[in-house]
Amino acid sequence: MEINWKETDKVAVAVSGGVDSMVLLDQVRRSGHYKTLSILHVHHGLRAESDAEATLIADYCRQHALPFHMTRVPADHFNADRSIQNEARDIRYRFFDEMMAGQGYDCLLTAHHRDDQVETILFRLLTGRYHLQPLGIGRVDRGYPVYRPILSDTKASLYRYAALHQVPFMEDASNEKTDYTRNAIRHQLIPVINQIEGLSAEHLNDFAAWQREVLEMVTEQAHQVLTVMNEQQRYSRPLFNALNPVVKRQVLLSLITDHAASHTPVSRHYLDEIIRVIKTEKAQVSYPLTNRLRLEVAYDQLYLIDSEEKLNEMMITQPGEFEFNGFMIQLTAPITDIIRVRVFEPGDFIVINQQHQKLSRIFINEKIPRFLRERLPVITVNGDVIAVGNLKKNHHPFNQYLQITFKGAE
Repeated sequence: MEINWKETDKVAVAVSGGVDSMVLLDQVRRSGHYKTLSILHVHHGLRAESDAEATLIADYCRQHALPFHMTRVPADHFNADRSIQNEARDIRYRFFDEMMAGQGYDCLLTAHHRDDQVETILFRLLTGRYHLQPLGIGRVDRGYPVYRPILSDTKASLYRYAALHQVPFMEDASNEKTDYTRNAIRHQLIPVINQIEGLSAEHLNDFAAWQREVLEMVTEQAHQVLTVMNEQQRYSRPLFNALNPVVKRQVLLSLITDHAASHTPVSRHYLDEIIRVIKTEKAQVSYPLTNRLRLEVAYDQLYLIDSEEKLNEMMITQPGEFEFNGFMIQLTAPITDIIRVRVFEPGDFIVINQQHQKLSRIFINEKIPRFLRERLPVITVNGDVIAVGNLKKNHHPFNQYLQITFKGAE
């Protein structure tokens, strides 16, 4: 067992009643390496043995004076038309999240072991999920750390431990069924691999470790790009095109996962289509990343736009700094009239050196992206345009006290 937590931690263990979690619980209890030890159990009610499993765990906890917390899933909750395994997992982790927050536990331990690791690696490899996530099971952070202390132990070694120390457990008969993909991998695919001379499913663990190292390197390179994009809300299109395709995918994936309110499935095809178009000479195109966030490709820049954060009008009556659709407007001295800041309206023009210049023409000449034209601050006093974002301003006396910058400006 690998101990990643501190002796002063309040530790919670997720226990199902099977040999894996019961052995983990027994090993942690015997170690004494904790401040408090509590057990969390979800009674799914999916099998006839569910009641017996809950009773077995409760008896163990009473015998060793350990706190036992159980939640029961209502009868007929699960929909046979959906993935019961995925929904059951979601229910478990919602319960764990609630208990971790409510009870103030420092970490959660789960009983994933070496055989689970091999199955997961094969599952992710053969379902094409290896591009955007680690192949293997690792540490997870859900606002609290989730540790896998017996990830290096084989299932066989857990059975030996249970027999040696007389640890009670129950077998889950559903684990023998092959109508679940993971069970089919466990019972049909892995044994065949191990029977072929020169092959061993165990080598997958080394491959997953290598893939994790590569992914960490890619993630670090993507982080450097993301730092610029999040600070400046834009990034150079030529510099993005110069990145390795794997780094490009990681940048886009991180933008989606970091800004999405909930888990959003992302296909590699969608990421590669965005990357392909960015590399073309297409002047302007927009891609939704989340419900709110859009990636705007415009000329030689990539822009991140929060579609819900848009002002149409603002009044400025005193000195200060004001934000307007991604622009910072700074007024450094008192003024006698009210400055009205608004978005572009058809027919707008600005008078510079007694020459009327249409804002629509300025936008074209300056290659201002379409989305930015709708957000650019147009500064007016008494109905007259005196400045157009950070592009143009005339000789109105207020302009000596006005400074307008795009937040993404270098």
